[in-house]
Amino acid sequence: VDSPFHASVKFRDLQAEKLMANAGGPPGMIEGRLEGFLDAAGKTADSNAISGRGEIFLRDGKLEQYSLLVALGQILQIDELMQLHLEQAEVHFHISPGIVTIDQLLLRSPNIRLSATGTIDFNGKLHLDSQLALNDKIRRQLFAPIRENFQPLNQPPGYAAVAFHVSGTIERPKTDLMERVVGHDLRDLGGVISSLFGHGKKKKAQAEPSPGASLAPSPSPNDATASPPPNEARPAASLAPAPTP
Repeated sequence: VDSPFHASVKFRDLQAEKLMANAGGPPGMIEGRLEGFLDAAGKTADSNAISGRGEIFLRDGKLEQYSLLVALGQILQIDELMQLHLEQAEVHFHISPGIVTIDQLLLRSPNIRLSATGTIDFNGKLHLDSQLALNDKIRRQLFAPIRENFQPLNQPPGYAAVAFHVSGTIERPKTDLMERVVGHDLRDLGGVISSLFGHGKKKKAQAEPSPGASLAPSPSPNDATASPPPNEARPAASLAPAPTP
């Protein structure tokens, strides 16, 4: 039976990590308490006919172990990107047949802002225009060519940002954030990221250093330098006389 319906739901103190796990997402990536509301109407036999609006807020939120931000944080040497303690996290959206429109998505930590607007189709396709903003304190720490990719903002003052796009699907999102942040001059980016995660293959011969400054994180003076493994001992030559034929 195709019956019309209207639903208005308010919720609070929902555990974000548990909801993420129940939805099949990676455990431990997000923590905090969710609250908000959803007001929707439609027809029971046609999921694409749903319309409405809603808001979701994350309280005491923390975002960590998100692979793209971890890789970016290690390349830029920004610890905060690898574990965002969120002072503000919210999304405002409305629903029209077949599409969820993100009016505003904002994640804000003490020195970093991630924001986005765009659409999510009911089939999971993403079309989000996004922005990564750093305050002047963090921006001054960046390598000069990367720092120039962040353009100053009028609002909020004291921040500079780089725009990027998110596409793909909810299960397999794609983004050009890395390219927008590091620019086209960073060579062998794939090798850098692989080495950060320990996936790089050992080379038989050490490659000659490329000219120019390296963007890979420099080892800390406190890091212990691993000594090379000792050469394998060759089998000793036999001193016994050869048997007489």
